[in-house]
Amino acid sequence: MEKETWLLWLLADSQLPTGGFVASAGLEAALQAGLVSEGAAEGASDSLTAFIKDSALNQARLALPFCSRVYEETAARLAQESGGSTAAIQSVLAEFLGLDNYLHAMLSANKVAMRASVAQGGGLLSLFTRGYALAECMADQRGQACLGVAKQLQRLARLGEAKAHWATVFGLVCAALGISLAHMQQLYMFQFVRQVFSAAIRLNLVGPLRAQMLECDMHPFVSGLLKEHAHLRVAFGSLDDLFGESAVYTEPILELYQGMHDRLYSRIFNS
Repeated sequence: MEKETWLLWLLADSQLPTGGFVASAGLEAALQAGLVSEGAAEGASDSLTAFIKDSALNQARLALPFCSRVYEETAARLAQESGGSTAAIQSVLAEFLGLDNYLHAMLSANKVAMRASVAQGGGLLSLFTRGYALAECMADQRGQACLGVAKQLQRLARLGEAKAHWATVFGLVCAALGISLAHMQQLYMFQFVRQVFSAAIRLNLVGPLRAQMLECDMHPFVSGLLKEHAHLRVAFGSLDDLFGESAVYTEPILELYQGMHDRLYSRIFNS
C-alpha cells in the first residue's frame, strides 16, 4: 500500500479529532428556521440534500480556492528552499499568514462561521504537531520544516496574531504530509459533506442508513463541483479578485441562517 493512501484513510477517519462533530455548517439554524424540513420522510430528504448541495457549492467557491493556494505555495516554497532551513520556514509562514488573514477578512461578517473555522483549524494544527509530525515518516527535513511552521502558527495564534482557519490549515497539513493536490481537494469536499450528513443524523433529519444512501448519491454532484471549480485559486490584487472570480460566497442566504445560530433558544451544535 502506498504511503499517501494510508494517510488519506487516516485523514478521512470520521473520528479525526479536529472538532468537526460540534459543527453543523448552519444546518441546525436552517432546520429551526424552516429552510430544511424535519423528519426522515422522502420530502424532508429533498430539502436536506438541497441544503447540502448549496453548502458544498459555497465551500468549493469560497474555501477550496484558499486551501488549494496554501497547498501549492507551501509545496513550492519547501521545494525552493533547502530542507528545514529557517528561510524555508519563514517563507511558508509569511505566505500562509497572508492567505489566512485574507480568509479571516472574508469570514468576518459571519461570526459563527468564523468561530467554527478557527476552532477546527486549531484542532487540525494540534493534531499535526502532536500526532502526524512526530511520526517516523515525518522525520526528514521537509517534515521538520512543516513542523516548525505549525509550531510558529500555534504560538502566533495564542498571542492573537494569527487565526489558523480550517481551510488554510488543511492545505498546509496535506502539503506537509505529501498528499497530492487532487486528493487533497477531494478529501476536503468529502469531509465537509460527511460532516453535514453526520449533523443531520444527530438532528434526527434522516436515519443513519438513509443518510448513507443520500451521501453515496452526492458523488456525481461533488465530482462535478471539483471538475468545474478545482482550478480556482484565491488571487491578491488582481482583476479576478476585483470581480469576485477567485473566491466568493455563492449562498448568502445560507450565511444568514448560519449567522442566526447563536440566537437559537436551544441548540446542540456550536455552529
